[in-house]
Amino acid sequence: MSVDPDPSGGLTRRAVLTGGAATAAGLAFGSWFAPSAAARTSPSWPNATLTGEAARRVDPAQFLPWEQIHTWQESADAVGLRATGTPSHHAYVDRLAERMERVGIRDIRTDQVPLERWDPSQWSLDVVGGQDAGPAEVAWYVPYSGDTGPEGVTAPLATQPRSGTIGLVTIKPPGIPFLLMDLIDWDAPWQPHHAPGYNPLALYDRPWIGGIPAQGTLDTYKEAGAVGLIIVLDLPPEIARGQYLPYDGKIRGIPSLIVDRDTGARLKKVADARGEVRLRLQATVTETTTPNVYGVIPGASDELVMLQSHTDGTNGIEENGPEGILAMAQYLSRIPSQQLPRSVLVLMTTGHMAGTIGTDTFLRRHADGLVARTAAAMSLEHLGARAWLPDADGDYHIAPDPEPAICFTSPHPAIIAAARRAHLRSRTGDARVMRPFLPDLERRESPSGFWWPGDGEGLWRIAALPSLQFITGPTYLLNADMPTMRFVDTHAMRRQAIAFTDAALELARTPRHDLRERRIDDPSFVLDVLRRFGLA
Repeated sequence: MSVDPDPSGGLTRRAVLTGGAATAAGLAFGSWFAPSAAARTSPSWPNATLTGEAARRVDPAQFLPWEQIHTWQESADAVGLRATGTPSHHAYVDRLAERMERVGIRDIRTDQVPLERWDPSQWSLDVVGGQDAGPAEVAWYVPYSGDTGPEGVTAPLATQPRSGTIGLVTIKPPGIPFLLMDLIDWDAPWQPHHAPGYNPLALYDRPWIGGIPAQGTLDTYKEAGAVGLIIVLDLPPEIARGQYLPYDGKIRGIPSLIVDRDTGARLKKVADARGEVRLRLQATVTETTTPNVYGVIPGASDELVMLQSHTDGTNGIEENGPEGILAMAQYLSRIPSQQLPRSVLVLMTTGHMAGTIGTDTFLRRHADGLVARTAAAMSLEHLGARAWLPDADGDYHIAPDPEPAICFTSPHPAIIAAARRAHLRSRTGDARVMRPFLPDLERRESPSGFWWPGDGEGLWRIAALPSLQFITGPTYLLNADMPTMRFVDTHAMRRQAIAFTDAALELARTPRHDLRERRIDDPSFVLDVLRRFGLA
């Protein structure tokens, strides 16, 4: 079977990155339904019009073939790091917009999102003097941390925050017992069901969790007057290399580098001997813009079901959500509009690796338009991930089981049920459907006071939409430029795309009042009841 690694359409890179920004906000919704001559399919793809039962539940024989999904994944993996707003990222967005047209998404537009882009060019670390003098191996830079200029900064290495020093701090991501995940499931203790041999006390221990304490560490050392920081990840070199964290996009003004545990042990000796190091991290800051890209699959009404993922990322699995959504769109676009109860908004956002600025901006900018018309939404991230875990000797191997996957959902029974069914249909591990659990202490926007990790968390926190987020967080998630095809099960990726297309069809036909019904154990529901009786 032939496959198309890079289908072309009618959009140019200039049109994607600049053409839609000036006009998108002023166009009426009716223009979404204009015929699109570019919405054509490859001869190798299924192209039958989908009616009857195939319009209610996916016919796998009519879904995009595995070979095409695999080829798209290979192409995404070849790009490597797609840092927000960089040429590699925008080139990917341009090709993505062309492919969106190709699978039948109509009237594709862009929204430009302001970005203060931090670009590193050179980084290094040297021990100055003493028996350990010489270069030290650097695993990666800390994104958006700061700039030293070409000469770098030379200062004593210190394990405590002190003015005029370069800090040395070890971060070990905290392990989370799987039992805790079970307790956060919406239907605990009856769900999720586990395979034989499941150990609830085993730890979910992944490097990406280290980004959470890293944020506070950077702020602490900056406030103390440190001139630089070295973060030691308690990980072997192959796992620490390229770790892109934290990725909140905040320029902190304290140039910082990441090293692995072996280099960290060497540097600890230098710090104990009150030795000095020279840290060099050259970076520039540019005021620019970066595009969200979106389009529509027409349905029988102007109400919407939103499919969202982000376009920037560290490697082929972070982010491959757009590849899965393209396959979903190729199926949905072949359903006659009168048989698709709601239209489908396909949203590919920028800026996840700079603090989710793309999704947040879109939700606020279109709050009274597209978002108000959205009846339900889903965000898909990191599809087809295999687990990569250490054995008893600390050597990492690809595990036979898939990487644990989670659906986070808003407190709406219809969304929870749709997420559970999709998770089970995909046959990729325990079907966890979890509550928002992170307290919204800083922004105080969430209707329930809680949010979840993932680019789609704003669907609930900002827009209060009935929504779900499918996400995995494998060991290699944030390893910039790491080839990841060996870790990606593209057959599982196709099953996930089919399952969540089923979920989209289910949400498209569910009455809006049923979608908005809330659970009685939803904190926002309880507050509403108390307010109604004057008790809150």
